[in-house]
Amino acid sequence: MKRAMFLTALALVSGSVVLAGEKIEIIKAEYGAQDKWGDVTTVVQSKVTGDSLKIAADNNILDDPAPGLGKVLKVTAKAGDKQADFKCNEGESIEINAEKIAAVAKAAALKAAASTAPKVKTDTRLVIISAEYGADDKKADVAEKVRNMVANGTKKIPATNELFGDPAEGVGKVLTIKYKLDGKEATVTAGENESLDLP
Repeated sequence: MKRAMFLTALALVSGSVVLAGEKIEIIKAEYGAQDKWGDVTTVVQSKVTGDSLKIAADNNILDDPAPGLGKVLKVTAKAGDKQADFKCNEGESIEINAEKIAAVAKAAALKAAASTAPKVKTDTRLVIISAEYGADDKKADVAEKVRNMVANGTKKIPATNELFGDPAEGVGKVLTIKYKLDGKEATVTAGENESLDLP
């Protein structure tokens, strides 16, 4: 027996329950590939037996609109107020009943709801809030220089007079950097002639 494939693309769902045995209606059916498609709605509808459908994607059953190409059978079916899309590749088959339409419709609705749900945005960039180099009240604002270093890919920052100048001669200085990453703020420090590693 050929294996049936069921893939969802779109579903229209309401709150009512689809009962087992409820009749199904074929809204649309297409068979083809690329830009060569044939409307096979009438043929597929004729294969519905009461509350179910089983049809193979077979050129002996469906007219071949794209000779030499692997084709796909697409079927849009409805049961009650539930509607869902199914498809299978040439050589496979589609089996549909009211319960499957309801299940596929529910899965598609959940997927659509998840895709439209508001997403919490997390800023993963490293942002330098401030940077100072010096001692006591003799400190130089070196934030712009540190930002440029980070922008160029440098995360290891040396606390040296050669890099930042000497705002407090003869005194041991400290480099203090305040940054923000993943929405969280942190402060790191390094003594003169040491270096600090930013995340």
